[in-house]
Amino acid sequence: MWEPYEGFWFQCAVRRDLTAKKINFMDSNYIQNMAMDFSIAQTTIAGNGQSQCPMPAAANCPAPNELNSHLMQLLGDDVVFLPCKQRQKGSRDQEWQKYTVERMKDPDYIRRLNSASSLAVSLGAPSGGLCSIDIDDDADVEPFLELNPAFRSTLMSRGHRGANIWVRIKGDYPGLAMLKRADGSEWGEWRATGGCTMINGQHPNGVWYSRAPEVKPLDLPFANIVWPENILLPWHESNDQESQTDEESDDQLVRRYGEPVFFAQNKAGVSYVKSVNEPYWAGLYAAEHVVLYEPDERKFYVYEHSNGLYVVRSENLIKQEISARMLEVSRESSELSGLEKMRSDRTLAAIIAQLRGIVERRNAFADRPKILHLQNCALRVVRILALREEFSPAFLSRNRSPIAYDPDAKCPRFLEELVLPGIGRENVLLLQKYVGQCLLGENLIQRFLILDGNAGCGKTQLANVIQALIGRENITQLRTNHLGDRFELYRFIGRTLLVGVDVDADFLSTKGASVIKGLVGGDWFDAEQKGGNGAFPLQGNFNVLMTSNNRLKIRLQGDIDAWKRRMLLIRYENHPPKNKIPNFSEKLIQEEGPGILNWAIEGLNLLMLDITLCGGIILNGDQKGVVDSLLAESDSLRSFLLKNLVQATGSDLTVNEIVQAYARYCPDMSWDPLPETQIHRQLPSLMLELFQTPKSNSIKRDGVSARGFRGVAFKGLEVVA
Repeated sequence: MWEPYEGFWFQCAVRRDLTAKKINFMDSNYIQNMAMDFSIAQTTIAGNGQSQCPMPAAANCPAPNELNSHLMQLLGDDVVFLPCKQRQKGSRDQEWQKYTVERMKDPDYIRRLNSASSLAVSLGAPSGGLCSIDIDDDADVEPFLELNPAFRSTLMSRGHRGANIWVRIKGDYPGLAMLKRADGSEWGEWRATGGCTMINGQHPNGVWYSRAPEVKPLDLPFANIVWPENILLPWHESNDQESQTDEESDDQLVRRYGEPVFFAQNKAGVSYVKSVNEPYWAGLYAAEHVVLYEPDERKFYVYEHSNGLYVVRSENLIKQEISARMLEVSRESSELSGLEKMRSDRTLAAIIAQLRGIVERRNAFADRPKILHLQNCALRVVRILALREEFSPAFLSRNRSPIAYDPDAKCPRFLEELVLPGIGRENVLLLQKYVGQCLLGENLIQRFLILDGNAGCGKTQLANVIQALIGRENITQLRTNHLGDRFELYRFIGRTLLVGVDVDADFLSTKGASVIKGLVGGDWFDAEQKGGNGAFPLQGNFNVLMTSNNRLKIRLQGDIDAWKRRMLLIRYENHPPKNKIPNFSEKLIQEEGPGILNWAIEGLNLLMLDITLCGGIILNGDQKGVVDSLLAESDSLRSFLLKNLVQATGSDLTVNEIVQAYARYCPDMSWDPLPETQIHRQLPSLMLELFQTPKSNSIKRDGVSARGFRGVAFKGLEVVA
């Protein structure tokens, strides 16, 4: 953790000591050792000193290996896993080759797997055709991937050297076989029925097995695998490798979609191109691009290898690309020269229509893996780990941070000059965790964050830094007064962070403000596009950040518990700095952007640990209390009445007496009182609800009738604060 503050502490119950240890969450080996060897018994937030989430002692409840459980979910319930000992290859169960998926239904066996220090997979028939290609040397991995570019999007694991490429084979495939080069040297192994491959744990030489990309294995026929020319394949009698050529790839397209064009003959018997086979050209475009069509959004997304993002591509641009490809083919073959004249807009539109059906993928971005997509790499979030990986289309990313990852970068000015002077040490962790969640692009804890308090203390500068960290293109303005409008929600599609900066005190008092609870809480909405047809399903999984110089008043409508579950609040109560730095947020991003990124990544790791331990973010008493206070202030008249009035037969109170007492009460609570007109409007219904007394116009004071309420009195002689 960073030096300016003491961040996160834990107690190791297994070791039975109370020595506080700092966790380096960027060290995956350290974290994996911790997860295997220790049970975290208690979580303590700095400044609180109280356990927020007590866990069973390790002696009574050994902590499961979360990574094993994650991998079992990743590969599926038709896969047979094998428990292994640390630093040993393969299972020591003598009859493991006889295990079937029925074994995976045994609770005792599952417990063995969860607690195993290492894990392997039984391959081939027992696991639904799941196989692996074991490549011995690092130098041979990239050439094999160049022959099989689709394998960049499948599960790949590594041990001491080389790699295992995991595939799920459709149809027939050969059995376990060693693979050698023509000169007799070993290249690797085809692992199928009768074999197993390590997927997690520690290699005999001490390194940890890693997985990148850590995604589901691809499904494909065995015949689609392209092998290096110098490899002798045991399943070929001639041992001659016939590598897949472009013509063979084209043959596959023809088998699936038909010939690219249809010919006819003129009166002289000369063949000419009569028409275009639209499905073929749509299939060719799909084969040459990583592309998908989201039918609810009615958009094409094309994967860009340079940045790892799926980017919206207009239909008109795709038409031009297909037209250029057809022109290229027509110039390469005299037989197809007539294709050049067949590229009408009508034909291209028909090809686009075919392409929609071929690459349609509804809810494509809904269940993407937990990936931090950064400027120069991706970090996979696995429980409390952040593991570096290269870009992959399997990540289904359309949002990324523009900041490059540098694991050694730090951000002392950001912390010491912007964060700590404004909010103090006790709230730095809360801020760090939420910014880390914003970086992920999912609202795991289903809460929004408010930064409020004194003007000039850095709230806006901090919000600007956060927005620059997340990426401006991933953010849109939150406008509560428009949330009830017909087309407002469509603006949020493809965004991950909704921001309201320097909002007024009534920002959460508008009629549409209650929608925010659903926008962070996982609710489903219909997002309607202006000028479009129908509505698009939109799930409220957004992060939301608000800043204000005022304490916000919330339109509770009796739903105080729901607002409490959804809100986080950090209050700026310190004095503004004497010397302000112009454009400080831009300077911080320029000087310390990668360091701020690391700070946010650490925050996400801390948040993931909170969720693992307690199912949500851990808050101390003050952080809960400030939310309770804001909610009480938002319903301040009700809070006052409940705390200071009591039913009393024969007693009465005038409206003016209640108003004056309320006006004295609010400053004692550091609240801003309601305007008198609002008090007079709300008071009759509240008195009837809370004390079952209607308003009366005949309360006697000094012989004069006044408006008020019968059967109530103040508690004691003074108003209770």
